[in-house]
Amino acid sequence: MRITQEADYALRIVSLLAQKGLLGAPEMSENVKVPQGFAMKILRKLTSEGIIRSKRGVNGGYALSRSSEELTVADIIEAVDGEIAISKCLLSTHDCLNNPDKSRCRYHNVFASVNEIIKERLSRLTIKTMVDANIPMEELIKIINN
Repeated sequence: MRITQEADYALRIVSLLAQKGLLGAPEMSENVKVPQGFAMKILRKLTSEGIIRSKRGVNGGYALSRSSEELTVADIIEAVDGEIAISKCLLSTHDCLNNPDKSRCRYHNVFASVNEIIKERLSRLTIKTMVDANIPMEELIKIINN
C-alpha cells in the first residue's frame, strides 16, 4: 500500500480546516501548496464522502462536517484512496488465479493480518490529535504503537 499524494494533500487540507474552520479553496490551495484544480478534485471527494461540507456564497467555503475528534487518519486516506489494502488480493473485487479460496491461502491470510494492524493503527490517530501542536512527535508514535 502506498498513500498517494492525493491522500497526503487531503490529510493536510482536513488538518487545515480543523485548525482554521471555514476556508475557501484558494486559501486552502495556497496553504497546502497544491494546485487549485487538484485541491478542487480532493475537496469533491471529501465532500462526497461526508468528511467536509461546502457552503456557497460570499461567505462560503469548506468546513469539516464532523468534529476533528471523530475523524481519523484512516478515514481520510480511505475517502480519497479507497479501501486500505497492502495487496490487491485483499480487495473484494480481486479474483486470485493462484488460490481462488482466499481463506485457504497463506499469503492472503498473512497480508490480511498485517493490513488489519495498519488500518487499526491509522484509526487511532484523530485529526484533532494530529493538529495539536502540544502533543510531541514521540507521543504520536506512542499512540500508534500501544
